[in-house]
Amino acid sequence: MQTLPITKSQALEKWTKELQNEHLRLSDPEAFLSIADWHLSEMEKLNLFDPLELYEMREQAHAAYSAGLEEQFAYEQYCQASAYNVVPDGENTRIATISHGVFSFTDASGMRSMLPAYHGRVMVTEGRVHLVMSQPNYCVPISGLRFVTGDGIPCQLVETARMSNGKWLTGVQDPDAYRALVDLAQEAFEQKDWVRYRMLRDRARYSPFTCCPTCHDSFVQREDCDGCGGLGFIPDNLGEPVCAGDCRNIEGCTTLPTP
Repeated sequence: MQTLPITKSQALEKWTKELQNEHLRLSDPEAFLSIADWHLSEMEKLNLFDPLELYEMREQAHAAYSAGLEEQFAYEQYCQASAYNVVPDGENTRIATISHGVFSFTDASGMRSMLPAYHGRVMVTEGRVHLVMSQPNYCVPISGLRFVTGDGIPCQLVETARMSNGKWLTGVQDPDAYRALVDLAQEAFEQKDWVRYRMLRDRARYSPFTCCPTCHDSFVQREDCDGCGGLGFIPDNLGEPVCAGDCRNIEGCTTLPTP
């Protein structure tokens, strides 16, 4: 049976739906832009749009991508390409890890459990995120980077690494290196050098530090800040051990094993 040719209105409807994929735009801006560019190349082959229309559509995609980079910190979203530590509220130790959507419990020592590696999976459907557990059997929604287990334990997902171009992006442990990453990332953002910005910002993001809640890393206030001692940031426990999964499998990870 011959497929009917797509109309211009149908192509525009599909394009609009792609731009409205807020979960992908905020969780993985690079994937959002890559998919948008691919759809534009496919739409160009249809010969339904003039060059100016295609240019404006490409500008729309890049504007959404740039905004996504800036908004990520305010609207944390689960990303399938990332590794996470699952940390109960008020505790400092992970109880499980999530890597590429696979949920695995850890044992009391913090090392990988001797139980089967697969205990559940994170499913993303039309922007809605759910954790589907196999043992015990339950399904709960993930809102941002938070969820409540089947037995009522509130947990947070702490992102510790992300796969990009076939390599794991990880953080740094040295405070001076972290300060340099933050400053260089800000410089790249102001210059709209998005590729460099994302690389630097993600390495800072996966480091065991967080912005000082007292001075908020303000250049004017941090020098005399008692909260961070002038650094602009404070240590942030990512759920020991710092790197998710088996650190030996993550390129660039220098975290020492937990005693």
